[in-house]
Amino acid sequence: TPAFAVTIFCIELFSQRTYRRIYILLWLLLLAMTYLVKQKIRGHTYVYEAENFWDPEKKQSRQKRTYLGVWDEASGMIIPKVAERDVKTTKSLGPAYLLDSVGNEIQLRKKLSEAFGKDGDLILAVAMSRLLHQTSLKNLHHVLEDSFLPEMYSLKETFSSQWLSSFLERLSAKEAAMTTFYNSLIAGEDETLIFDITSLSSASRNIDWLEWGYNRDGLDLPQVNLGLVLSLNNHLPLYFKLFPGSISDVVTLKNLVAEIKAFGIAKSLFILDRGFYSESNIKEMTAENIDFILPLPFSVNIGKGLISETNKDIENPANAKRFGGDIFYVLESEVQIGEVNAYGYVLFNKKREGVETNSFYNRLIDIESALNGKEFKNPIGEFKQIAGNFERYLECVVEGKTIHLRRRINAISQATNRFGKTILLSATKRRWDEVLSLYRERDEVEKKFDDLKNELEAMPLRVQKIETLQGLLFIFFVSLIMRAILLRKARDAELLDKKSIEEILLELAKLRAVKVGGKWRLTEISKKQRTILEKMKIGIPVEANLVIKRAGV
Repeated sequence: TPAFAVTIFCIELFSQRTYRRIYILLWLLLLAMTYLVKQKIRGHTYVYEAENFWDPEKKQSRQKRTYLGVWDEASGMIIPKVAERDVKTTKSLGPAYLLDSVGNEIQLRKKLSEAFGKDGDLILAVAMSRLLHQTSLKNLHHVLEDSFLPEMYSLKETFSSQWLSSFLERLSAKEAAMTTFYNSLIAGEDETLIFDITSLSSASRNIDWLEWGYNRDGLDLPQVNLGLVLSLNNHLPLYFKLFPGSISDVVTLKNLVAEIKAFGIAKSLFILDRGFYSESNIKEMTAENIDFILPLPFSVNIGKGLISETNKDIENPANAKRFGGDIFYVLESEVQIGEVNAYGYVLFNKKREGVETNSFYNRLIDIESALNGKEFKNPIGEFKQIAGNFERYLECVVEGKTIHLRRRINAISQATNRFGKTILLSATKRRWDEVLSLYRERDEVEKKFDDLKNELEAMPLRVQKIETLQGLLFIFFVSLIMRAILLRKARDAELLDKKSIEEILLELAKLRAVKVGGKWRLTEISKKQRTILEKMKIGIPVEANLVIKRAGV
């Protein structure tokens, strides 16, 4: 060692006692020196700081080493070691990785980037945040603080409320970019699309499009109308359009037809709800050549007539059909609605009849048990409150303050005759099973609107400008696309039998990225997380840095 060599030199050079003292001092100084030592192990060169010290027990010089890091031959520098206790950041990676992967199925990031440029990744990150945590967008920065999304897409924005409002307004002005994006989604769709309309309500006084009209949710608020377009082939949202709240449903449908024709879709089918039925609506849709399927209300004369006409013959063995493993009794007939010819399909399912009958009489008997023969301070008021919409099936006689109930047999028979039955109306003649299949597709539409209104907390709307509203709804629209793909993949993987989408995301949220020094590392992937990804046919992430996307696509 350097200290040993100097010692030998000094012994020979300094023989006198005075110089021996100088020698000892120099030796002690040399002993205190530190220097670097490199050691190669398995192809890597590790660097240590070596320091000599005197061991008084063994009465000899010894060496202490401190690990500094790995020697980088290219730069000629040490890559410093960072201890686990020096970890500065940890973020949830699993849900972001899952959503990015499901979006890749339709090249969602590429389509957004081609349409919106650099804003494409911002749109995607904000839309994903709506699925990661069901909270108001004003808390966006809190959601993204714990998510790996900003790192995944190399985003530097603050995501504050002020930034978000400005971003949504800027987004709403990019109509050409939105059209490009819609075109990329619709490309290859040349068959039937499903349309529907819903109302989005708000108490805001600054949105001009908020107008009073028929509110499907029964809210005493002005509204805007939203038309959502879905692909019948893969159940994905393809397009949406906002309309002022006072515009009638049929006018909205006509506008939607014109909009979608501009995208090259010639054939359109509307699957509508009972509330859309009226003789005037049917007449207008027929005049505009709008193809439709909708359920016929039992309360209208045509519905009552069809039920009455088919009650005797509906269970004829010749009418028994099978659909999706269930048996339906089916009768078809041409119907006249004003001046319009349409086609009616009466469908009867005995399994559903049993469920509805059981539910009906349980409710009826519960009401009788709660009221019949009992005294109340306000008997009529109590009857109306407890009976609710079952009031029509019970006659209430009050003696003093005691309630006596009698069943209205005709009203009950009329109600139970409808159990298990559905009447579907079609503008054109179709096979009964095609009509039923198409109508069941409406469930997909209703679920999308439920997602929009409830899970995505878009209702009642709390924004103050129509521009902010348009940008906000576009973000929700992208969220719905991702949720639709995620639902389909989870359903195909048979994961929804035991877990909800939210539970799947919560499980994957435990897969985190940890920043050690300047490098992101993955925590260990659990068996449950691995099973979810494998069943959904998504590759297992190996390294956090590999998940980070390039600036472009």
